[in-house]
Amino acid sequence: MLENIEVLNKLKEEKTLNEISSELNIPISEVYKKVKSLKNDGWLLRKVIYDDGNINYYFKKFPEFMKTNTIDLRVKNHYSLSAMLISDTHYGNSLSCMNYLDMVYDYCKECNIHIIINAGDLVDGSFNREKQEISDPLKQLEYTIKNYPFDDSILNLICLGNHDFSLFKSGIDIKKALESARSDLIPLGYGLGIINTENDQLFVRHNIPDYSFEPINGKMVLEGHKHKMAFTDDASGFLVNIPTLSNLTLGKHKYPGALRMNLFFDNDGYINSGSFEQFIFNDKMYTVNETLINFDLDHERLYEKDVKPKLRVKKYDSNGLNQVEKFNKKWGRN
Repeated sequence: MLENIEVLNKLKEEKTLNEISSELNIPISEVYKKVKSLKNDGWLLRKVIYDDGNINYYFKKFPEFMKTNTIDLRVKNHYSLSAMLISDTHYGNSLSCMNYLDMVYDYCKECNIHIIINAGDLVDGSFNREKQEISDPLKQLEYTIKNYPFDDSILNLICLGNHDFSLFKSGIDIKKALESARSDLIPLGYGLGIINTENDQLFVRHNIPDYSFEPINGKMVLEGHKHKMAFTDDASGFLVNIPTLSNLTLGKHKYPGALRMNLFFDNDGYINSGSFEQFIFNDKMYTVNETLINFDLDHERLYEKDVKPKLRVKKYDSNGLNQVEKFNKKWGRN
C-alpha cells in the first residue's frame, strides 16, 4: 500500500513510468501493476504515450465517455515521428516466426525507434489457413505474452484483427488480457485504432467481417489483413497495406515484410509528408524499397462516434429461419 501511495504521488508530479521505476527502484512491470491497482481503486487516470517510448498517466480533469479505440501519441520534437509498421504475425500458426519480430526490435534499438504499430492478427485464433503449432487460442495468447520481445523504451500499439476477434467470440478478451499483462503491449481495439498525434490522426484498420467499420475517407489509414504491401493514394485518402510478418505470405508477395514510417508535420501540427522504407525477411532483414510522399489529407478531427462499427447479425424467426429462408420455404424455392 505504501508503494501505491508513492506511485500515486509520482503520477501527480507527472513522472513517466520509466522515471517512477528508476526513482522507486522497482521494475516497470511492478509500476504498471500499481497503476492498475490505483485505477481499480477508482482513480481516474488517462494514459498518454510518447514517441520516445515513455508513458504518462494524467489525472482526468473532466468526465468523458470511455475511449476504447483511441490513443494519444505525442511527438516530443513536434515535427517528425518514426515508427515501425508490422501486421499479421499469427502466433500459434506453424508459419509464424517470432525471430522476425526479434529482428524488428534490433532494428528499432539501432535506429532509436520507440513505436511499433501492429495492424492486427497478433495470434492465429480459432481458425487458420495452415497447420497450427498451438491449437488452443488461450495458449496462443499466453505464448505471445510470454515470448513477445520486451524493451523498456519500445511500445507496441496493436489493432486487433479477425483472428484476434475469434478469441473474443469464444469468451477470451485479448484486449483486456494484454492490458492486464504488459504495459508495452497497448491494444487499440477490435478492427480499428485511432492514433491522435500532434494536431492530426492515423487510423489503423483490420477487416473483421462481422464487426466492420464505415469507410474512413481523406485520412491516412494503416491496414492489415491482406498480407501484402501496397500504397493507394487517391481522393479517398492515403492507404498503406502492411505485409505479414510471418511466412503466411500470399501470391507474388512471397517474403515476410515490415515498413518503417517517417512522418513530418507542418507548423500547425498537420501531417504533410513522409517516407516509407520497405523490408523483407529471410535469414536477415533486407531493405528493398523506399518511397517519399507528399500528402493531401483531410485534417478535420474524427472521433469514435463518427466511425461506429457495423455489426453483421443473422436474425432468425421463431422457426430458426431468417426472412430469406422463410420466403423460399413458403414458395417452395431451393
